[in-house]
Amino acid sequence: MSGPGRSVSERAALAVVVLASTWFAFTAVWGMFGIPGGGHLGAGSAGNAMAAEQIVRWHIVYPAWDWYTGQAPPRGDYICHHPFGQYWVPAVFLWIFGHRDFVVHLPASLMCIAMPPLLYGIAREKWGATAGAVAAASYVVVPVTVGFSSFLNLEIFCIFGALLFFWGHTRHVTTGRTRYLVASLVGVLFACSGDWAGYLLLAPTVVWCFLRGFVIPARLTPRFAFAPYARWWGLTVGLIAGTLLLWLFLFAKADQIGDWVMAAVGRGGAEGTKLKVVLEARQYWIDFSFTPLAIRIGKIAAPLCLLRVFVTRHDEETYSLSLLFGATAQYVVFKQGADVHIFWSIYFAPFFALALAQLVHAAGAVTGWVVGRVAPAHRRATTAWVALALGLAPVLAMAPDGVASLWVWRRTGGRYDDNGTLIRSHLDMLEVIEQVVLPRTARGTPIDVSPSAAWGWEHQWKYQGVSRDVALPAAGDRSASSHPFWVARGSGLLADAQRKVAGMAHVRVYGDTWLVDQREGQGPVDAYAVAEREPNLLQWLFVDAVEPHRTVGSQPDPWLTWELRTHLDQPAFEPTAMPTTLDELRIAHNLAVSRGDAAGAEAWREKVEAQLDRTVHARFDAWVNLIGVRVIGGVQPRLETWFEVTAPPTGEATFEVRSVIEARARWSLIPPDKIDRSMAWPSSLPTKLWRPGYLYRTVTVLNHRIGRERYEGHWASRDGSPAPRRLDKRPDTTLLVLP
Repeated sequence: MSGPGRSVSERAALAVVVLASTWFAFTAVWGMFGIPGGGHLGAGSAGNAMAAEQIVRWHIVYPAWDWYTGQAPPRGDYICHHPFGQYWVPAVFLWIFGHRDFVVHLPASLMCIAMPPLLYGIAREKWGATAGAVAAASYVVVPVTVGFSSFLNLEIFCIFGALLFFWGHTRHVTTGRTRYLVASLVGVLFACSGDWAGYLLLAPTVVWCFLRGFVIPARLTPRFAFAPYARWWGLTVGLIAGTLLLWLFLFAKADQIGDWVMAAVGRGGAEGTKLKVVLEARQYWIDFSFTPLAIRIGKIAAPLCLLRVFVTRHDEETYSLSLLFGATAQYVVFKQGADVHIFWSIYFAPFFALALAQLVHAAGAVTGWVVGRVAPAHRRATTAWVALALGLAPVLAMAPDGVASLWVWRRTGGRYDDNGTLIRSHLDMLEVIEQVVLPRTARGTPIDVSPSAAWGWEHQWKYQGVSRDVALPAAGDRSASSHPFWVARGSGLLADAQRKVAGMAHVRVYGDTWLVDQREGQGPVDAYAVAEREPNLLQWLFVDAVEPHRTVGSQPDPWLTWELRTHLDQPAFEPTAMPTTLDELRIAHNLAVSRGDAAGAEAWREKVEAQLDRTVHARFDAWVNLIGVRVIGGVQPRLETWFEVTAPPTGEATFEVRSVIEARARWSLIPPDKIDRSMAWPSSLPTKLWRPGYLYRTVTVLNHRIGRERYEGHWASRDGSPAPRRLDKRPDTTLLVLP
């Protein structure tokens, strides 16, 4: 029914679908126009886009490595591990829009935006509007689907294709219209062109439909029009077989069959390992990706879904089981891939959505039957409202985690806790590349990169040139016009390395990014301010979702330049303006110390300490004391730890910050993650260069997980020299506890 003829429950269901679809559309486009950062969501998506870019640039059908060399990739660099759909589709967008940051996410975002309506349409066809609303709403609160709703990778293609296949099929069986047949076949193309898992997601339903159409006696199955059904099945199987043959042909033509087999073997590795052991090792990832409630519902629903197949013998009852089969095979068989990629479990999400719809439909039908025995007029309404209420109960319970997880996923690039390792978005350096390097460099120009830069796919996408690993820059190199820039990270260079680089080239420093134009001669270091501010509403929605809006200064900053030159023993000019920011107050204090102005230093120190939390302090047995901390809010919460140097440093050290979850968050279903995470990178100015009497700060980005999280810090050595230890012998200092 449509328009005024809709019942109250149908209108309520439609409102739920609109709300769910709107929320999921927001997650899909949030920050889409920003620079792709590190991690699966940024670098991983950019890698697929760059492989697709080869198709457009060189007019070949193969995605390929060997990016931005200026030459067509050789056959050995063709990527023949997966079907090519995940590359061919973004290639179309790249051909239309060119090399734009938003193209990295646009194809996946569009497919994800369509998923809640598709789930609604699938479930509504046989189980009613309320079951459809439950399917749509439950999908958009699963944390892993929320976090990866803009992920340009094969999983999104396969899920979108499978859902389109199921929706087109159920509508075609009901109406017999050709457009739904075409939609179903397009779904086959997307699923089977995305990855081998796409074949597994469709296989059980296709096998069932063969049995229903050609083996099981007609009297044992619901009635259907045989000719259109047989045509659909034949075309579906033809496309499945045809795409499989196409990929094998293209792989063989590129002489990559052996490489394909080796890649599949490399993703495996579960032989001889018990499934229970494998799943226990990923328990924290699984709990965060789905919540224990969704996992429990899935386990309860699976046997009921199987029972419904035998009772009703409708094709629609096989959809969730088909998804479950493909998800299980992918997740269990390819152990190495699932151990590294947290998102490999995402195939279980559409199973959960459809299985929950089946579960609540069954509960509503039973309740309606009971009510119908007493009040037949209320049977239909009771069935609908019970299904909607039961379905929305777990949705509402999961919603706080689903919403909160979005920030966690995007801040970490889809890595979550990354098994405790340090996580960096690299967007600070990427902004320098965009604002400083690109305007002075032709596309395709090689760039020299220090190992400290940790140059990855996200850098390569932004720079569009080949990177060369070069430990030190070359100043005044006549051949440098072909590779003009050298880039490094200050936090990755020890003191001796910084002195050496600063003594042989003219270094421009932008925050933690060290940049050398190798066409210039040697000169004293210049430091530039990188202004950070909170994004406005439009910038937050589309560009700077989880990072401050950064603007790189065009002229050297006098305060930062004085500090860096002083520590590198270069001639430095004292700033003449009054300090305005807290960091400038810190440098003003240090400047006063260098002059021997004790009164001035004390006055500046009082201004600094007035803005710190002085309850957090610690005295150490060596050359440094912790004098306080400061928490910075906004789109990128950070923790500043402030130190006073009491004696000449004895070596290279770093103040490590680690975090652990103490308890689950309020309203959260996710158990505490027991992974102890490393959170802080070394200071951009090595501690070996720190000077007695000076004040320094280190900055830790608070990639806060869901739960009450405690952040603790301690000093650790970078060069084997003894690290400072607290005088009271406590191993760590509690810096902050976030709810």
